[in-house]
Amino acid sequence: MRGLRAGRAGAPGGAGLTVVALAVLVGAVSQAISGIGFSLVCGPFLVALLGAHEGIRLSVLLSLLLNVALLARLRREVDARGALLLLVPAALATPLWAVLVRSLPDRPSRAAAGAVVVLGALLLASGARWAAATGTAGAVGTGIVAALTNVVAGVAGPPVALWAENARWAAGRQRATLQAFFLGLNLVALPSLGPPHVGAPTLVACVVAMTVGVLLGVRLRVPERVARRVTLSLAGAGGMAVLVSAALR
Repeated sequence: MRGLRAGRAGAPGGAGLTVVALAVLVGAVSQAISGIGFSLVCGPFLVALLGAHEGIRLSVLLSLLLNVALLARLRREVDARGALLLLVPAALATPLWAVLVRSLPDRPSRAAAGAVVVLGALLLASGARWAAATGTAGAVGTGIVAALTNVVAGVAGPPVALWAENARWAAGRQRATLQAFFLGLNLVALPSLGPPHVGAPTLVACVVAMTVGVLLGVRLRVPERVARRVTLSLAGAGGMAVLVSAALR
């Protein structure tokens, strides 16, 4: 990961920027197909490239833009009550978590980000079920945990996806409602964390890759189960890579 982090000030080298752009593209394809996966896939690479704080800020910004794009297509399937049930506690908790995260040094922040991604991928892959977590109290707890994982790793998907799976939401309802939740959460998280300070080439490459990924994802007819397996495999590998980089440097 040393080569990826060479441009941490916002101007990465060509190889690092290519890897990140590919990760952003694959993450956008996955989220367009299954409703989750963008930050799980590209977040670890952004953290490795830019450091924990800038990488997470950029991940949150890109996620926000992606949520807007996908909601333009999926808005009719949104469960507004379900989205608000998760969003209100998450939005209230986000500024508090952001203050805590800003005080952490870069190395433990990178380790925490990698650990969150790996744990989230493992939980989703396991198909964990917990019936008690589907009520209002479960939604409040899930929102608070999702707010924490979002500011620590730019990843809010695993906790709320697990909640939605336990609530037995249909795929279309889950995909649309999660975008609404993520959009609201990211609108709170971005000012709480601050905007990313990255070079124009990095930002442009990520936005272009994300746009291409969305266009591909809405046209592909890939089974959702296959897309999720690929997403979780890539996310787990990326999270482990960040953990290793934090341990070595």
